[in-house]
Amino acid sequence: MARDLQPTFMERLANRRPPYFWWLLAILLASCFSVLCWSLCISIFNHPEVPRNYEMMRKLGRLPEHKAYTSQTAPKHPASSAPTLRKSHLAFNSDELEIINRSLLHSYLTDFRESTFCTYLTGDYQVTGSRQLTQDDIISDGFALQLRAFTQPNEYSDATPYPVIAEIIFPTPYPESHKGFHQGDMLELGITPQFASLLHVGKIEQADDDTIVVVTAVSLASRLRPPHEGPFDLVPPKQLNLGATFPLFTKEK
Repeated sequence: MARDLQPTFMERLANRRPPYFWWLLAILLASCFSVLCWSLCISIFNHPEVPRNYEMMRKLGRLPEHKAYTSQTAPKHPASSAPTLRKSHLAFNSDELEIINRSLLHSYLTDFRESTFCTYLTGDYQVTGSRQLTQDDIISDGFALQLRAFTQPNEYSDATPYPVIAEIIFPTPYPESHKGFHQGDMLELGITPQFASLLHVGKIEQADDDTIVVVTAVSLASRLRPPHEGPFDLVPPKQLNLGATFPLFTKEK
């Protein structure tokens, strides 16, 4: 049977275009693909706080490296007392707090290149709990303290509990150091020596409308001395668990 000599549609289409047209089209497609890849890479590395971006960076071996700070090199955050922290965050709804928390995590992951909402915790706090960190926490090596804020209404009154709970993460290879802090200890937090940098903010609604603000901070200090033990060194974490939940201290934990 004789072969049909009529050109196919694709052959007719190809014959209408000069040879350089297909090279130009291939180059254009390759250029578009290259721009898309670069844009995707820039987005991933500029937003490590997004869990899927962080996981991709982990697989590529390009996780952010956290710096070890000293009193001379620590970020120049402002300081916030318990009343300031509560007043600053009490009016925010859950969506607004999510934006703030994402910004705080971004700041920590990028060594505070941007520090819009960052602040150091200051004031008088009482230790109400302590525990070692686990793989389920945002930082797995070290320990955390749970603290209740105390304020003095006036110079003639004693300090009383205030509706702010602070959790401070101490990244360290010596997690047993949490035993140097005893329940009931009164701690005076300052910018130095703790350098407790705000990492997360939440709220606990109360029946009497006296909402408790719960703040989680991470210590940027390089060395600390607890009240009842010798000093210990702090070491920045190598990676974080972005799937961790807050607050750190719950009945389940």
